[in-house]
Amino acid sequence: MISPQLALFKKGWPPVRWRMNWRLAGTLLLALLGLFLVGARLAIFLASLPTAVNAPPLVIPTLREWHGGVGTFTLTSDARIVLDPSSAPRLQATARVFQQDLQAVAALRLPILTQETPSSGDLLLTLKNNDSGIGSEGYVLSIADSLTISAHSETGVFYGTRTVLQMLMQDPLKSHLARGIARDYPRYAVRGFMLDVGRRYFTPALLEDYVRLLSWFKMNEFQLHLNDNAPGAGERTDWRRQYAAFRLQSARFPGLAARDGAYSRADMASLQALAQTHAVTILPEIDTPAHDLALTQYRPDLASPHASKEFLNLANPATMPFVEDLWSEFLPWFSSSQVHIGADEYALNDADRYRTFVNRLAAFLSGKGKTVRIWGSLSLMKSHVAVARNIVLDIWNNRWANPVQMVREGFRIVNMNDNLLYIVPRAGYYHDYLDTKTLYTRWQPFIFDLSNPRLNLAPNDPHLLGAMFALWNDKLNVVSDAQIDDRIEPAVRVLGQKLWSDASPLSYGQFEQLALQLSSVPGAHLPELPQPFEFTPHQQGEGRRSLSWSEPLALVTVWRRRL
Repeated sequence: MISPQLALFKKGWPPVRWRMNWRLAGTLLLALLGLFLVGARLAIFLASLPTAVNAPPLVIPTLREWHGGVGTFTLTSDARIVLDPSSAPRLQATARVFQQDLQAVAALRLPILTQETPSSGDLLLTLKNNDSGIGSEGYVLSIADSLTISAHSETGVFYGTRTVLQMLMQDPLKSHLARGIARDYPRYAVRGFMLDVGRRYFTPALLEDYVRLLSWFKMNEFQLHLNDNAPGAGERTDWRRQYAAFRLQSARFPGLAARDGAYSRADMASLQALAQTHAVTILPEIDTPAHDLALTQYRPDLASPHASKEFLNLANPATMPFVEDLWSEFLPWFSSSQVHIGADEYALNDADRYRTFVNRLAAFLSGKGKTVRIWGSLSLMKSHVAVARNIVLDIWNNRWANPVQMVREGFRIVNMNDNLLYIVPRAGYYHDYLDTKTLYTRWQPFIFDLSNPRLNLAPNDPHLLGAMFALWNDKLNVVSDAQIDDRIEPAVRVLGQKLWSDASPLSYGQFEQLALQLSSVPGAHLPELPQPFEFTPHQQGEGRRSLSWSEPLALVTVWRRRL
């Protein structure tokens, strides 16, 4: 028996055209289903690809400009450090430092070779760069299939390698770098640190580690205060037995060098050789005509007859030839274009002779091709004797040298304000530790007084070369090397940030956390505190590092590690 439905088909229903339309609809449905499955797989694949532009890498100091790419560059053991042929002779030393530091950070010993074009995965260092806006210390870092650091100088290329190493240090595998282009250059030419080695001896090895530390955060000057004495020692009746030290040792001046530690010419040559490969200038300071008890103990006939015995007698015609002889002996030890002659805190009632002395010594050194720096003192050392305007002033105290007045008179200056930038361990005056939170959040290099804007310069004043912080050892040996280092490192990080870039997306607490991640300076073996230290919340001024309760950071006890 035939069902009624089949009977309808036998009678030609539905019509043929309808049957063809159903077949077409079925075919289209299958095609759409196939496209849906392909599209779903494509969507899954595309979702697996990185689509967001990379955020700026977090480094210290902050990059001035970042143009994010997509994805990551992976450093492998097949990578090579490539120098383009025209740049290779000048970049060999920089490449070797980069090679050593990459091994310390990423555990990879990459070969250095010279060729025109890098292969995928290589690291190219080159002085071929047409970007005049980055200046002599800036660089352009391009991270794509290969990595390229280009600059106008070895210094710029070196700073680019510091950025790459800091980026790698934060990757758990020490191999991944965000793709993109960085254009990085400093705000100020002078970014430095002065260490009082006159009152306290530091070994050459420790000085070399401070060169590495400074360069890690793109600081470029390391001033050595090479002679000094215990404060007030020249006013004592037993002044010849009081502590004083001159730290350079030469047969030309037998008996002058301190017995508890002095540097040979070979020591200074080794330090400067390292500094040259790390873009740091060693700036020597022989302080005269005050702070000179080491000199007057050596030559009592040159001591002031009426004031402190740490003052040279500027009325004695033998004084200037002796000081010139000192510089004639030791100037060839140093390759820097600038030298520091001190010239601070001399007798106020002898301003005419003081200014004449400064001019004559500056002219003597200028004749040997050097630019001269002094501690700014001209506001209090009033005199009709004009001081040469080519002398650079370190403005260390606003009373001794008013920064606005000095700029108005045409001097170039460096901010070394004592209330803001001096560390004097356990002295009870000045900072025991710099107030790095205030410096990070409120200070700028053109600020000489946070409460009196009349003492501050306009932003971008061309007379302001930059800033430096100083560590003075007035109390001689009341703290250990490790305790001194605990004061230096936070200051280097914050000053490096403020002088190079300033603009940071991080709060102070976040900045300190990043600094902790970057505290392992490649190649350095800075002294460690003997026990763990804690980052704990506290008020500024208590002599310990601080984190705010408001910061989302773990309060943990940590040991600092060195690579």
